Amino acid sequence: MATITLSDILEDLRATDQALRKFEQRYWLSSEVFYEFYSQGLLDDGSHAEDFAEWAGH
Repeated sequence: MATITLSDILEDLRATDQALRKFEQRYWLSSEVFYEFYSQGLLDDGSHAEDFAEWAGH
């Protein structure tokens, strides 16, 4: 069984933060506002469904 270190966790958090920033810059929307709209079904018109699903997953 593999051991997860604090360094591994911090690296994952940095990668996630970078991914969120990428989406925020692309769509000019904070992740908090995006997720509020996404969870209410107000954003996904199909043209960005793949990006939005990935963003919501982060």
